[in-house]
Amino acid sequence: MDERQWIKRTALLLSLLVLSGCQITATPADLLLNPRSTPENAALASAVRELLPPRAKLSLAMKEPANSAVIRMDADGDGKREAFVVYSDEGGAEHVMVLRGADGGWEQWFTFAESSNYGVDVLRTGDLDRDGKPELLIGWNQFGEPQHMLTLYHIDSAAQIMEPPKPLSELPYDTMGSGDADGDGDAELALIQLQRQELTASIGIYRFQGDQLGKIASTMLDGSVNEYLQVKLGKIAQNRYGVLADAAIGADASTTTMLAWQAEELVPIYPPEVSGDDKVQINANVQLSGDDNGDGILELHTLREAPGQSQGIAYSDLLWIEQHKQWNGNGGFDVVGERYVDAYRSYELQLPMSWSDYTFRKLTDGGADDVALDRYVEETNKREEILALRVIPVADWSEKEQLFQEEGRRYELLASGSGLVYVAVWRDWPAKEEADGEREASVKGVFPPDEAEMKRLFKLLPGE
Repeated sequence: MDERQWIKRTALLLSLLVLSGCQITATPADLLLNPRSTPENAALASAVRELLPPRAKLSLAMKEPANSAVIRMDADGDGKREAFVVYSDEGGAEHVMVLRGADGGWEQWFTFAESSNYGVDVLRTGDLDRDGKPELLIGWNQFGEPQHMLTLYHIDSAAQIMEPPKPLSELPYDTMGSGDADGDGDAELALIQLQRQELTASIGIYRFQGDQLGKIASTMLDGSVNEYLQVKLGKIAQNRYGVLADAAIGADASTTTMLAWQAEELVPIYPPEVSGDDKVQINANVQLSGDDNGDGILELHTLREAPGQSQGIAYSDLLWIEQHKQWNGNGGFDVVGERYVDAYRSYELQLPMSWSDYTFRKLTDGGADDVALDRYVEETNKREEILALRVIPVADWSEKEQLFQEEGRRYELLASGSGLVYVAVWRDWPAKEEADGEREASVKGVFPPDEAEMKRLFKLLPGE
């Protein structure tokens, strides 16, 4: 789940909290299955409707990316996917009902005895005990601190009775994640607990030892944050493994903690203990760590101000460039990627590391998503507009495009979606030979970009 998805999902769930007290429930039909166009999904949707208790309401697992109350996954290791249905009964208690395929249709297998009046946080599988079969993980929301209770189950594919399995373990947590924290090739479980009144926080790493889930390492975290948004486990440098934890602070800001696995312990790597320029990074808005360049190494995300902005500009109006940093395994971090993301997190523009002497600027004649990409030399404060990124309603696009053509403007349609058109408009007018299609293409990775390069670098970001 990226930053935009996290923001939207959080807003949705907060609104549901307001509307329904402490119940996080929703009833639109599109929660049933997503998508529902296949015959298999239609049969499953019909079975869910028949098997739900009277006056039950479908619900979402808060931290799962699927916008569906029905999650398909193989929880017993037989190679077939069961259907897990999250719902609240007429009294408001949340349940998870399990359906399995039978005679070309679906039948109820069992419903978990555990329940919560505050919803389900996570619902997923993972092979944590290394036996080749998955464990089922259900995180139940609860009142107070910690905010959730994680229950782990083994599901026997041969079981015919409708009695649910007993939990293998029950562990309290506020934020959870799983992955390879120690480099042994197997998944561990990370659980963060945040005590807001005491301003303390801790993280524990858990591993199955036989049939028991035991804590193998732990350390303290910053307890002054609002919330830990996510925790990721995996490779954090060449030949080094560990943990990245992203936390929300203040109204919109975030910070990241990196811990390395060393001699069976978690050792703090970032932020450094000694403060100084570029040492401790607090991001002006929420940033979530991840492996954005796909090299298998987790990066932490930081923000730098787009250079050349007015000294008097309001902090909320500043434009930022995202930097993706990898630990070098020693004392430093290398920037391995940069991108610009618009105010509404609807699009991104990847910024080649080979680019230099450029910046972004808000356009006075556009909306919040409209920006100029300028050539900018910081030493001389010299600026030259290269192009404008415009976001135009589809209804207005034909008129705008006709105007561009009548004026002989150089422009490129980058993408369209959700009723909007995204277009780059260059400040320079094409010369006659360029207008005739004979313009020499710019070199890939060299600033300023041409139409083909802008098309390659621009990308619409996914919604919820």
